[in-house]
Amino acid sequence: MVGLFVAFTPGLFNDGDTFLHVAAGARMLDLGHVLTTDPFSYTFGGKTWQTHEWLAEVVMALTFRAGGWAGVALLFGVAVGSAIALLVRHVQKLAPGPVGLAIAALPFACLAPSLLARPHILALPLMELFVAELVFARRDGRGPRAVLLAVMMWVWCNMHGSFVIGLVLAAAFGLEDVIRKRDDLIAAARPWAILGALLLAAVVIGPHGIDNLTFPLKLTRFSSLNAIGEWAPMNIAENGVFALTLAAGLFALLWRGRRLDALPLLVTLALIDMSFSHVRHVVLFAVLAPLMVAEAFATGSEPAPRPAPFAAMAASLAVVAFVRMLAPLSEPKSPCAPVAALAHVPASLQAQPVFNAYAFGAYLAYRGVKPYVDSRAEVYGDDFLKAFSGLEENPALLMKELEARNVAWTLEAPGSQVARALDASPGWTRLYADPTAVVHVRAATSAK
Repeated sequence: MVGLFVAFTPGLFNDGDTFLHVAAGARMLDLGHVLTTDPFSYTFGGKTWQTHEWLAEVVMALTFRAGGWAGVALLFGVAVGSAIALLVRHVQKLAPGPVGLAIAALPFACLAPSLLARPHILALPLMELFVAELVFARRDGRGPRAVLLAVMMWVWCNMHGSFVIGLVLAAAFGLEDVIRKRDDLIAAARPWAILGALLLAAVVIGPHGIDNLTFPLKLTRFSSLNAIGEWAPMNIAENGVFALTLAAGLFALLWRGRRLDALPLLVTLALIDMSFSHVRHVVLFAVLAPLMVAEAFATGSEPAPRPAPFAAMAASLAVVAFVRMLAPLSEPKSPCAPVAALAHVPASLQAQPVFNAYAFGAYLAYRGVKPYVDSRAEVYGDDFLKAFSGLEENPALLMKELEARNVAWTLEAPGSQVARALDASPGWTRLYADPTAVVHVRAATSAK
């Protein structure tokens, strides 16, 4: 049912990055190789681009070609449905009964704002499976299944940068196990050393080599990311479900829970801190925190195995697929997709340099229009993005940049500082405006 809900929720396409991911994947399918330079913008066209989410983008493009936008919606519905089904099953094995179900389900309610058709959602089932393997290896006192984890890591690291959390947790679980079994240090460390070597190999064996490992660390150092909503600190007043989840979890732990060991407690606290620091990390909390705290409610025995759980899961996903594909989906409406505004821009004008709002860049790239800027911070760099923010606040600098880039038209949000500055400039005139976007053209530019 969760998968069906996600597959039909309009908010799935509220982020313009979806369009760029599909466009990038389609280009890679056409070329037959991973992109290494920027083919989309005119400001940085040809610059080296590390397509760190290439595998997710190819999967999205394949799905789009097979089933259109309904197929993309289905893909993400299946990803979320699979992730929560796996999480519920694993938490139930750790803490059977209604308590275990609540532990798995309540944090997932925090995911609602993050349910977007982007690679981080496709990575959720892999993330859950990877960390669940670490948790059960710890519980059972056995070594991790290194080859299995390495295969999952190769897929995960080519889908989304969240794979770094898998590396960190594998190191933490391994260190704890070695400390516990320090009487036979070499025997204790051997399986974890093998796992570490295989995981690192999985990360660097791919189109980007060692850069695949260092990329997420470089990106998080960009100070310009603070201006992007998902990288901003959490406003708890606007995230009531997250606050409720924390309160309910604390109540349950104090009322019925047992004392958590140091490692799962530290991981849970770190996930909470990361969520408060950056809203985007609530996704990690929703998937991983239940696996950490379930230990406190363990009964000492697993529930009796149910018949064919994966068959039931497959049947449910088949129903979701059937229902979703019965309702074709045209190009989705999104606050980041200025469909009508772009339709009013003549093709001859679209071919000329544009100055666009950050949120509209991905859609422009999808439609074959070269944007001034889009959401790929790794392409534009920290300095350019900070300068771009400054242009929006300084009309004089803005006009100089428009002249220097020979910009013929602009695509901005109504009421933005840029739109107001252009309204007040005699050298610019409005071509079109609606509640989503406003188009200005240079007075000397023909709109024919």
